Amino acid sequence: MSNQIYDQLARNTGLLPENLSAAILAGKTPSTEDVLMHLLIAAQDGFAVVTGDSRSTMNEKRLSRMALAVAFLAAIAVVDRGEA
Repeated sequence: MSNQIYDQLARNTGLLPENLSAAILAGKTPSTEDVLMHLLIAAQDGFAVVTGDSRSTMNEKRLSRMALAVAFLAAIAVVDRGEA
């Protein structure tokens, strides 16, 4: 199942750098930490863009903040599970 998730992440989202996406599509499974870092960076980037845009509505800013929080909570959960 995780290979299918990685494949979709590499193929359809633009959330990973090209070299990592290419490695995934070539059948190489990256480390979880490497993927997490790129997803967190993407979430932070999205948050910064939305909150920095004066045309963003308060709801857009709240949703962006919520998405960032979920990304960090998911990363914490995955890392904690791996250390257990």
